[in-house]
Amino acid sequence: MSELKEVYLDLTPNRPKTERTREDLGNELRQRFEERLPDAVERIWDLPPLVLQKPRGEYVALLVEARELYVEGHFYPCVAMCGIVGEWLVKDMLRASVVVYKAGNTICPTDEAFDQFEHVDASGIIRFLNKADLLGDGAQKAAQGLGELRNKYAHARGRDPRTDAIKALGLLHALVEGTVSVFRDFELTDKGLALKAVARST
Repeated sequence: MSELKEVYLDLTPNRPKTERTREDLGNELRQRFEERLPDAVERIWDLPPLVLQKPRGEYVALLVEARELYVEGHFYPCVAMCGIVGEWLVKDMLRASVVVYKAGNTICPTDEAFDQFEHVDASGIIRFLNKADLLGDGAQKAAQGLGELRNKYAHARGRDPRTDAIKALGLLHALVEGTVSVFRDFELTDKGLALKAVARST
């Protein structure tokens, strides 16, 4: 007698593409969404507030997506996305800060030249930016911790996705505060936003 095996099946894509099927699938997805909605609403209050200097930056859509993944309860991919956004911010800072002195002229390296850093471990770039006084100690620590957490999940070693998703979001927003947040250079006062003393002196 052959041994029975437990399997997982998803044959939904085999259903016919008819208006009736579309209506049925829509109802199923709606029901699934509504069942998860109360928990998703509560998770919104777990998110840190967000105020960015450059709201049209290419990383913004991914940053928003990382937050949405958490709200929707997709904790494992949330950790991975937080790590991706963190690495993007670090490499953007490198691109914005590095120039080359050559033959008496100061030039900005080409995109092709910067692309070579894709083969360099991000932790080395983070340490370089910190030693060059471009990335503060707090932001460096957050970036390093986020990279380590992302690597754990990228290699299928994550064990507590929800807890780690909250941790990843916290680290990412600490990095945001030290790079692209409005509050990196400004602070709230009784009269509104004011340039920080450190920023005024630079």
